[in-house]
Amino acid sequence: MTYEELKEEILKYPDTMNNMERMKGYAMGQVVDRIPFSVAGGDTYASIYGYTQKQYRESLDVQFDVAERAKKEFCGGGMYANTGLGLRGIGEAVGSTAVYPENDFDYLTDFILKDYDMLNDLKFDPENNEFLQGKIEMAKKIVERMDGKAMVITGGAGPMTTAIAIRDASSFLRDLVKDPENADRLLDFCVDCNLKWIEYNQKVFGKVVVSMADPATSTNLLSPKLFQRFSKPYIQKQLNGIKELTGTIPGVHICGHTKKIWNDIVEVGYPSFSVDNCEDLAELKAEIGDKVKISGNVPPVEVMKNGTIDDVIHSVQECLIKGSDSPCGFSLAIGCQVPIGTSRENIEAYIYAARRYGRGAQKGKLCKGLYEEGLVS
Repeated sequence: MTYEELKEEILKYPDTMNNMERMKGYAMGQVVDRIPFSVAGGDTYASIYGYTQKQYRESLDVQFDVAERAKKEFCGGGMYANTGLGLRGIGEAVGSTAVYPENDFDYLTDFILKDYDMLNDLKFDPENNEFLQGKIEMAKKIVERMDGKAMVITGGAGPMTTAIAIRDASSFLRDLVKDPENADRLLDFCVDCNLKWIEYNQKVFGKVVVSMADPATSTNLLSPKLFQRFSKPYIQKQLNGIKELTGTIPGVHICGHTKKIWNDIVEVGYPSFSVDNCEDLAELKAEIGDKVKISGNVPPVEVMKNGTIDDVIHSVQECLIKGSDSPCGFSLAIGCQVPIGTSRENIEAYIYAARRYGRGAQKGKLCKGLYEEGLVS
């Protein structure tokens, strides 16, 4: 399909519900206009609109412009106040060195915890830390600019992912075997930092929404045995703390292979699980789809960034066929973060395919669009 053909075709499949109506109706088991889906974040859209990552990070005007344009063009959720610390924020807050490229995602180059004698001296102080206060002040400006009506989204990473933002991954993974007592100390510290941040956000803003990702807990890095010994109990502690603070538990996205820990993910209490594209949605549905809502998993690089319009459409079809009848619900998503430089054409193709083949979605049933287009019988 050419881009010109795509632009004509997508007009045939408009949304007839807003996001809130769709999500509420779908959760209640009603038939909705199309499958719920998520696409990209503002950082990805920024490049489409000609902004660098630096401009997007530092300018509220740019962030508002991107949010409003993405809402109109890409079914975005609009502007909100984001105080989330991501995968590396707690590490940066306690002294790891972060690098913010002109036009790429941030990363860490040096990790503060060289040895465990330093751990007692690490301080996570939301009220006085310059980096953390920068997050809060930016969010306050957004809330003020939106007349107090902005949703505040906070959160960060799971304990294992937080730990490798404080101590380098190779050393910490070795600690799990050779120095488990200190590994436990660091994981406890990570849970405390995450909960302290959520609590502080509630103090400042009142009600907040919490998001969570935990790529370092995948079996790419941890054996199932190490996951159950180290990651699982601290995830459980963190989720219990989040529930105590907010009354709810967030879902999670975990990059990498997770098949061997799917039932553990259910046991710790996550209500929804977003899976990487390296795993099979049909297998995930069969294993835990009757216990949690699942989400996934169009490949971000091979398909969304480097594929053709037809590649994107085919991948969406495949995800819907494999996952849309999951008993506890399904939402279409990308298998991981959408890369900077992904084309407008491919994002529009994703939305088009979700609307066309995902129309008539109902929890626990294949989308009507799949039947009507002859993809299933």
